[in-house]
Amino acid sequence: MRTTSQHKMSYPSKEVCGMNEGNKGRVGVGSSSLSGNKDFFDVILSKTNVSSTHYLRPQAHILPKLPGATVPLVLRHGDKQWQMLYIGDEKRPRFESAGWKRFVNDNNLQEGDACIFEVMESTSQILRLDVVILRNTMYLPPALLSKIESQGKTPETAIEL
Repeated sequence: MRTTSQHKMSYPSKEVCGMNEGNKGRVGVGSSSLSGNKDFFDVILSKTNVSSTHYLRPQAHILPKLPGATVPLVLRHGDKQWQMLYIGDEKRPRFESAGWKRFVNDNNLQEGDACIFEVMESTSQILRLDVVILRNTMYLPPALLSKIESQGKTPETAIEL
């Protein structure tokens, strides 16, 4: 389980391209990029996120920016959209599992992939998030892996981008 230097969370998490989660900034990822003026959060996908339970809970630092009610959630990646529910009125808000599972399967998401969620619209009526996907974040170049291991760390605990 990883934490960022700023946010001690129990969720898999990282700084993304030198920016702290929840901050505004610009990240370019292939043909997809964050707009640069919206709040966002990122998740390094774990087995729980992509296998039988298909569970995704936004990190605590972004929750004040998200609805405190159950509302329609629209995830957009590229030119496609997925509709599901955001269950924001529970003690631990989450994405509705069946809809998240469709998103995971349609995008062939795997453990170790990362998703960056940019908040495009967040009201008491709807939540819209643009998603940037980074593939295979757990597969590190051998030189970097040996440097990490020589310091007594593992990729799961040592890496911040």
